[in-house]
Amino acid sequence: MRVRFRPFLLSGILLAASGPAAGSPGLHPPEPGLPEVPGSGPLRVRFYDPYRLLSPEAHDWLEKEVVRAFGASEIGLTFVGRGGPGVIPATLYPELPGRWDVAPETIGVAIGVHGGPRSIFLSLGAAERALGFPLARRQGAPATAKPSRRRLPGSQSRRLGVALGRVLAHELVHTVAPECPHTRNGLMAERLSRRMLTAPGVGFDALATRHLRLAAAGMAAPETG
Repeated sequence: MRVRFRPFLLSGILLAASGPAAGSPGLHPPEPGLPEVPGSGPLRVRFYDPYRLLSPEAHDWLEKEVVRAFGASEIGLTFVGRGGPGVIPATLYPELPGRWDVAPETIGVAIGVHGGPRSIFLSLGAAERALGFPLARRQGAPATAKPSRRRLPGSQSRRLGVALGRVLAHELVHTVAPECPHTRNGLMAERLSRRMLTAPGVGFDALATRHLRLAAAGMAAPETG
């Protein structure tokens, strides 16, 4: 069965844009009348960094940003230390494998959004290029390469962690609410500018929040025989 990917792409044109067109949409509060989410456990995510690419500071910012984005839509999410049933794994690679035939600017892909095991994969190299950081490895480096963790200044660690967290949040929506389309604004936009990856207050808009709440309500509904 063919694996389906939902790539998260960053347009080079948008990254280079400036002025009002590149402005970051603010956090959109949920609209009145959105369905309430039954009292259920939070979404559980296991973040894997097998090549030890992120500093502890960047890792902390990544987790905080994902929890913030979902919490603003009143959807609980927690990072766990072990995988298991119902836990969504997210793995960070130096680069996404070339055999997946994704564009070099692709930061994240979600697998299993239409059935099968759910997984998310992120590319550190693509995130660094999107943010304009000096490259620590060649663009064509294989995903199996094992570069050593490098230290970034505090502000760059924060920006990198926030950007990866926002990409992860985007892909998590594709994973848990696959019917949610890309939106015009917010974190579910098809393409995000460099500023939108790191500017304060960028979150899910009302449409994405609605799909998230409906998905959470469905996951919390009791099973019937």
